[in-house]
Amino acid sequence: MLKPLKSLAQIVPFLPSTIYHSLRRASTAYRDQHQSTEDIFTDIFRRNAWGGADSLSGTGSGLDQTQTILAEMPILFQDWGISSILDIPCGDFYWMSKLQLEGIRYIGADIVKQIIEINQKKQTDNITFIQADLLTDNLPQVDLIFCRDCLVHFSFADIHRALKNICKSNSKFLLTTTFPERDHNYDIVTGEWRVLNLEIEPFGLPAPARMLVEGCTEENGIFKDKSLGLWRISDIQQCLKTS
Repeated sequence: MLKPLKSLAQIVPFLPSTIYHSLRRASTAYRDQHQSTEDIFTDIFRRNAWGGADSLSGTGSGLDQTQTILAEMPILFQDWGISSILDIPCGDFYWMSKLQLEGIRYIGADIVKQIIEINQKKQTDNITFIQADLLTDNLPQVDLIFCRDCLVHFSFADIHRALKNICKSNSKFLLTTTFPERDHNYDIVTGEWRVLNLEIEPFGLPAPARMLVEGCTEENGIFKDKSLGLWRISDIQQCLKTS
């Protein structure tokens, strides 16, 4: 059974009340109406429920919170031979548009149709956008699936569905959000939010091949361990088989 909404108060011991109430407001509409995953995130996007000033993808997608990623990802591409990326969910492509993507085939995907329609106006020879559901749609095979700030909004069941679907793509690597210093994972209703450590139960992924610490400064540094973990998808697939 999914935990009640009040479980958000347990997710981060020092979670500021402003964030808690924002998350609660963002989840109220779809929690009562049992909306589809697409409806949930479309509603959040249309209301700017995550409160981003620069990006409708939220405060974590501002340039102040992505400078480290922008600097480190080109190095990661070179070190791991990355020439094609699926960025899912891509959101409004705000900070990603600043990333050096020369020589990279970039596919941005999002479940929200309106976002994709807007982003398709930004397409180039090597940058394209498609509507896709991470949980159910066939994903293109690429060198790297980039999934930042997404699984933290999914229930345990939906995280497992997403990981299995990612493995089906036969892509090489997954780069995704994790909080490695946390010692407990809480379940939520999809559309809410909490920190998530993918190396502990109920996931138990192996140590990532590389960890990129984002340098998150939001809320006075209580999320300072926010990171992007790079996993070989073959390792994730093996982990899912034995779990």
